[in-house]
Amino acid sequence: MAGSTCESPKEYLAKLAALVGKIDHGSIDALAGLLFQAWEEDRCVFIFGNGGSAATASHQVCDFVKTAAVEGQRRLRAFCLIDSSGMGTALGNDIGYEETLRYPLETYARPGDVAVAISGSGNSPNVLRACEWARNNGVQVVALTGFTGGKLKDLADLHINVPSDNFGLIEDLHLVIGHSVSQVLKCRVGRAGQAVAS
Repeated sequence: MAGSTCESPKEYLAKLAALVGKIDHGSIDALAGLLFQAWEEDRCVFIFGNGGSAATASHQVCDFVKTAAVEGQRRLRAFCLIDSSGMGTALGNDIGYEETLRYPLETYARPGDVAVAISGSGNSPNVLRACEWARNNGVQVVALTGFTGGKLKDLADLHINVPSDNFGLIEDLHLVIGHSVSQVLKCRVGRAGQAVAS
């Protein structure tokens, strides 16, 4: 899917600033709440995507595990399904690229866990297949999308959309969402620890 492009940094940054106000802050807070609940219940969170969204998934796992960590408290068990190049290429070569996310999700996830799917278009076949499996097996689905959400929005229990057709802007704001959620999560875990201590 082709997206739009900007002709200057000024145009790009102006569009980025305008988009910030169009994102549903309540949905971002809901994602933070969902991850905090996963932390409270010691559930697993699996994050995945393709291309730039794969890099975002890996980045978010780093933030949710390390940045959100509070000394003396256990950490959120978050995993990126695309960080194993061996697994990904084996599945793509031997089974088919459309199975590269469903297969490991099916292997590791249990009912009550959380799947965070990141897709600019919302129509990536391997992302959709993983989310279909998740919905059928008691795994909550969070979708971070662009454009109008594609088919992925209909598979999500929680949908956060960046309403743009520019992949760079979409991916920038998916990172912003992850950064904000990791900081909120850290604060909530810290408060939970203080409550127990008192």
